[in-house]
Amino acid sequence: MLRRTIQIFIAVTARLRRDEDGAMVVTIALLMTLLMGLLGVGVEVGSWYMTRRSLQTAADAAAIAGALEEARGSAGRVTSAATLEAKRNGAQPASDVIRINAPPTSGAFKDDPQAVEAIITRPRERLFSAVLSADAVSISARAVARVRATGEACVLALDPASSGAITAQGSTTLKMQGCLLAANSTSNAAVDMGGSATVAADGLWTAGDVSTGGSSNLSFVKPPTTHAWPLPDPYAALPIPSPGPCKENNIKIDKPLAQPLDPGTYCGDFSVGSQGVVVLNPGTYYIDRGSIDINAQAQIRCNCSAPGSGVTFVLTSSGNTSQIGTVSINGSATIDLRAPSEPGAPFRGVLFYQDRRAPAGKANTFNGGSTIALNGAFYFPAQRVNWNGNTAASAGAACLQIIARTASFSGNSTLDNSGCAAMGAKPVTTTAAALGE
Repeated sequence: MLRRTIQIFIAVTARLRRDEDGAMVVTIALLMTLLMGLLGVGVEVGSWYMTRRSLQTAADAAAIAGALEEARGSAGRVTSAATLEAKRNGAQPASDVIRINAPPTSGAFKDDPQAVEAIITRPRERLFSAVLSADAVSISARAVARVRATGEACVLALDPASSGAITAQGSTTLKMQGCLLAANSTSNAAVDMGGSATVAADGLWTAGDVSTGGSSNLSFVKPPTTHAWPLPDPYAALPIPSPGPCKENNIKIDKPLAQPLDPGTYCGDFSVGSQGVVVLNPGTYYIDRGSIDINAQAQIRCNCSAPGSGVTFVLTSSGNTSQIGTVSINGSATIDLRAPSEPGAPFRGVLFYQDRRAPAGKANTFNGGSTIALNGAFYFPAQRVNWNGNTAASAGAACLQIIARTASFSGNSTLDNSGCAAMGAKPVTTTAAALGE
């Protein structure tokens, strides 16, 4: 319409040069008034469009900021973080209405607990278009961002500040089958690789950074993520029942046992000597005020032929917390143990569970070998895990998940968590936020 008006204006102007009739002056004045009005409305509509683009940028940023707080596990900060980011990206708190909905109240992701919706509305008074309506114009933009999983960790070091929260030194070769390394430490050397260590993994996630030295070689399928947020402890809410009465005190098995051991509470140390042979019936074995020590040449396995059956060792203390013990397994032992996977198991997916009250500064040592099969989660939130060499997979299981205060690797190891979901181990998931609407 505007183009047609301009064409008419040009035609009339041409006629004006040949026409001396004064009525044409009035016509031209009216046409120019109409033209200027249309131009004014066009400029005004263009300003509305630019305002909406600005609001869309703010809404996108707000939704992503809110979703990132969801990813961090900080649901209480979603609204404040999203609102702050909206303001940083052009929203005007004095005039704009900013609404943050978690979960969204409309659209494809309505009621999705992993999604955050941001709606920003700005009222604008009419200028030239006021001849068409006296009502103010409300310009609005909406965005939805959703948390999505980016990977799963086989190893999570929980220490928030330690240098070398995860280490691999010497001629270590560490292969991570489809999973990644994760460290919550904010240290610049949260993950410390030296010597000729070789690490191949799906990725790496740390709140700090990575330090490499010597001829170490790190190979990742996905780019490593550094200076990220700490990952939550997946077993932080898993309770430990009070140990029951002691079945035996300071048990030491130095010969083949005629009968399998039953689950229950074993007080003091639980030791299997070099000539010891023991079969464990499925269930939970509470080690009250003692350590687990499996020596070279020892033999220990689970009588776990029933589907979903397995064993869990819980190191705890009914007395002083300084008596919470550690685990030591020698490499030339013969071991076949797996965690329970039945849904009703109190420690489903967990093979070793150390009380969170355990004294810091101690280490738990797992010396692997071709005759050692250990499958399930290894949970030592207060202490270090030293993982020296490989372990095999039990029949029908491929689940190695290490969650410890810190972790150190040496020798040649392959960690695989592909069977952890079926076993019921809680995943250690890395996440990101992306716009969905």
